[in-house]
Amino acid sequence: MKERRDYMFTLVRQWRESGLTRQEFCLQHGITLSKFGYWIARWKADQSVEGTGFIPMVSSGSGPVAMLSVVYPNGVRLEVPSADLGLLSSLIALA
Repeated sequence: MKERRDYMFTLVRQWRESGLTRQEFCLQHGITLSKFGYWIARWKADQSVEGTGFIPMVSSGSGPVAMLSVVYPNGVRLEVPSADLGLLSSLIALA
């Protein structure tokens, strides 16, 4: 399964660099457009997890701070100081 994933991710990267439309690329490689769309979505999701999509959090105080938590359906939990709504907004936009 990992071999298939790696192969399809390689094709997605090749397509992105090719300048071809999805349809042209799929015709050249014998892939259905819907299946390739699925792998593009998987690749994008993988990039957001592995990429530089994390924002470092720095504590500015030593006292207790009320925390605001967001729990995504996949189990990812974000906790930020409740006073920092700008940071929370940025974290949600990245997800």
